[in-house]
Amino acid sequence: MLALRIDFLNGTYHAADPTAYTASEWPPHPDRVFQALVAAAYGTGIDPAPLRALEGLPPELAFGDASAGRTGSIYTAAAWLEKPTRKPWSRTNVVKYDPVMVCISDPVYLIWPDAPNGLHEPLAAIAAGVTYLGRAKTPVAVSLVSEVPDMPHRLLPSRMGDRLLRVPHTGRLDELDVAFDAGRRASVAGMVGYTDIVGRIAPSPWGELLPLRPGRLVDMRRTAQLADGLRAAVLSRAGDGASPLLHGHGGDHAAWAIIPDVGHTHARGHVLGLGLWLPRGIDEQARTDCVLPLMQVDHLNFGDRQVSVGMPPAHQQTPRGLWRQTWCHPSLTWASVTPVVLDRHPKRGQRVEDVVADSVEMAGYPRPVDVKLGQFSAFRGAPLAREFSPRSRGCWTHVALAFEQRVAGPLLVGKDRHFGLGLLRPVDDVRALS
Repeated sequence: MLALRIDFLNGTYHAADPTAYTASEWPPHPDRVFQALVAAAYGTGIDPAPLRALEGLPPELAFGDASAGRTGSIYTAAAWLEKPTRKPWSRTNVVKYDPVMVCISDPVYLIWPDAPNGLHEPLAAIAAGVTYLGRAKTPVAVSLVSEVPDMPHRLLPSRMGDRLLRVPHTGRLDELDVAFDAGRRASVAGMVGYTDIVGRIAPSPWGELLPLRPGRLVDMRRTAQLADGLRAAVLSRAGDGASPLLHGHGGDHAAWAIIPDVGHTHARGHVLGLGLWLPRGIDEQARTDCVLPLMQVDHLNFGDRQVSVGMPPAHQQTPRGLWRQTWCHPSLTWASVTPVVLDRHPKRGQRVEDVVADSVEMAGYPRPVDVKLGQFSAFRGAPLAREFSPRSRGCWTHVALAFEQRVAGPLLVGKDRHFGLGLLRPVDDVRALS
């Protein structure tokens, strides 16, 4: 066993989730620790090559509780940030957020049960050179230990885990070297699912969200048609060798994601992003087979209309509605933002609520203990259920669900769950729908 102990010397951790610029990261993701080790090795003149042995080995994590502190902001000189055009900046500085976790009293442990022999001595020397993690204002002490005590949380790698952490994949050190030599930020490492064996949460069968941004405002009422158009556009780029995850023939397949702007005071119900929900637990090659054709799409057709799509500029902040945790953080209560299309008509004497509960189980989640139905969504900005047009005939309705245990998202439920409909979002309280 190889165990790395990280002590936060001032009880705080300044680090942003790369997918959500104002959200704090906790616990520290293994790839962030790996990058700190690489930097420490080069900074102290030690060959970082032994760190290659940790690539592709998701560690276990043991850690305590921490609280999200008040998010601060830093005003950075605009000239320091990359800009895609030569036009002058319209302002002299740009706000950058500084999310922080506070009240950290316990160490964080990263444990590799099957680490190669002979790694202890070089890793101990490298770890001793790590002075901070995340931002420089997070001083840490890193050391190797032989025993790991019981901690409030223990995360184990799991294909169906409800937590996704960035883990250094094979070749990560080479990627970091190339990015450093080119003077650019390294790409975000791949995600690995984890399960907390201390406080269990029902996992979602869905993992990573890969969104593109539309070039103009598009009404979310056309969700199913947009999903069909995106599928056609991606498959045309993938060609005859398209992954089964994309065309859906012969096993599991990805879900086409149409992410709307809902749930806040100024929500207008337009589409924020179009892309893919990837099944949890797929390997890196399967992920690549989905990412490459999706990234090549620059427009899609739906009906007699066309909309341009693409990756947002690097300096553009990601809307909160496209943060994965907006749709995925564990909750006891969930409500739909796009209506659920029933998998079948109710049998004689059967309640529609029971059909919805069956659909939730069929989609891979626990059976809800309470189901409410109605034309209205619990989220501001979401249209009435009858204003949507599913891909085929059937019955559809907005729903609100309550579970006995916390369930991690995303929740995609119903007949058209692979085409944008039946998308649910966690809520604090389920209210009656009318």
